[in-house]
Amino acid sequence: MDVTVSSRHVELSAAQKSAAEEKISRLSRFFEGMDRATVHLYEEQNPRIADKKDVCEITVIGHGRHVHAKCAAPDPSSAVDAAAAKLERELRDLKERLVSRSHPR
Repeated sequence: MDVTVSSRHVELSAAQKSAAEEKISRLSRFFEGMDRATVHLYEEQNPRIADKKDVCEITVIGHGRHVHAKCAAPDPSSAVDAAAAKLERELRDLKERLVSRSHPR
């Protein structure tokens, strides 16, 4: 799986980028055929919110499907972890739907 990590208003080290790439590339085991994943990290820019949060958006594309997850957390690494967990659940549900559709009871 080809993983692209980008950030806006957030400084990411090389270790954080590689950790995000590794975590997202492991998601290919839940649903085969996903070709590409994009990870966008940015800081929420709302002046009404006192506590700034980092937002992580992950989009996985493959086989004509687009699966998207978005999570916010106090720091970038926990935002990536939360979004990856949400995306894992969505990919598992997608696979269950497709398998149950092709194998009726």
